[in-house]
Amino acid sequence: MPPRYLLAILAVCVLATAGGLAWQSGLFAPPRQPLLETPETVEAGKAVYAYRCHGCHRDVPLEKRVAGWTADRAYDFIGVQQDYPRALMPRFPGTDDDRRVLAVFIQALGGGRASQR
Repeated sequence: MPPRYLLAILAVCVLATAGGLAWQSGLFAPPRQPLLETPETVEAGKAVYAYRCHGCHRDVPLEKRVAGWTADRAYDFIGVQQDYPRALMPRFPGTDDDRRVLAVFIQALGGGRASQR
């Protein structure tokens, strides 16, 4: 087989691999809807917190730990907190909607607009 055919096959393989990696990383995923803080989303997030998080965090004040966090930062952290050895937290078992409203609640908590109790 001529070298140029081998180069063409190699190029197709490289492009297919790069495309597959980009797909897996979410590069082609639609953009995430903005996480908007409203009284309803904060209350919904507080309910998720009460159900999913309060058991472990009842005696761990979070307000100072999350001070200044945006909802996007909280959302990202909720997805990877189990990867931080110091966090000692399990993988978040809720739905994406639960994660979204919890992130908004954490933003409000860090901004002093919500209470952990």
